[in-house]
Order: sequence, then structure tokens, then C-alpha cells
Amino acid sequence: MKSIGLSNYYTPKDFDRLVNAVTVVPALLQNETHPYHQSSKMKEHLKQYGTVMESWFPLGGRGNTQKLFNDKTIKKIAKAHNKTSAQVILRWHLQAGNIAIPGSSNEDHIKENFEIFDFELTKDEMKQMGNLDKDERFADY
Repeated sequence: MKSIGLSNYYTPKDFDRLVNAVTVVPALLQNETHPYHQSSKMKEHLKQYGTVMESWFPLGGRGNTQKLFNDKTIKKIAKAHNKTSAQVILRWHLQAGNIAIPGSSNEDHIKENFEIFDFELTKDEMKQMGNLDKDERFADY
């Protein structure tokens, strides 16, 4: 085995317990990560291993996207860039260094999700997005 990925390790202690028991350091950790649960502590901890974060539920996940899409800060930033809330969230992921692969079978949503490379969030907007972190996961598994 040359490379492994993990999911649902939310504390440095749990991740370290696993890393100390294996010979292949995980290349990727997939955790629920979105503006309300930014996984900042875990992302910082992963750096020492060269492990990157992949965002599961990058737009909030089943039944929760509208919570994020209707957030007043996200909507304000979207309006400033003439973009949708989904596009702002995906751009935030990109600039924050997260890997975000939103799932959709809707062709319009797929196109919309890809149209995030023609704008950037300012430092102030990134700070505003950072301030949305509530350490609130939408899933409990």
C-alpha cells in the first residue's frame, strides 16, 4: 500500500492514535467541512503529516444547504461578486485550501459549481467567512 485516505477523524488525538499504528501516513482526511464547521484545528494539525483535508458536505449536505445559502454574510458576499451563495462557499473552500467536490446530478448546478474561477474573495471577505465557524456539524456520524 502506498497511499491511504481516511474519513471522520475529528480530533488530533484520534488521528495521531491511528498514524502511530500504521506505516503509511494518510494523504487525505475527509471530514465534514463547511462555513459553519471549518475544521481549522484539525487542518492545522494535519499539516505536520502532509495530510490534506477533503470537505465532505462542502455546501452543508442533505437538508442543510439552505442554512448556508441563506446566511446573511454569505448572501452579502455573493451579491458583491454577482455570484450565488454556493459559488461563494466553493470559492471560500478553494482559497482556504480545502478540497471540495460538491455532488449534483443537476446540470445547471454542476455548471454553477464550476464557475468559481473568475473571482476571488478579498482578505476581509475570507475573514468574514472565517467568523462564521460555529463548530457546528450537520451530521452526527
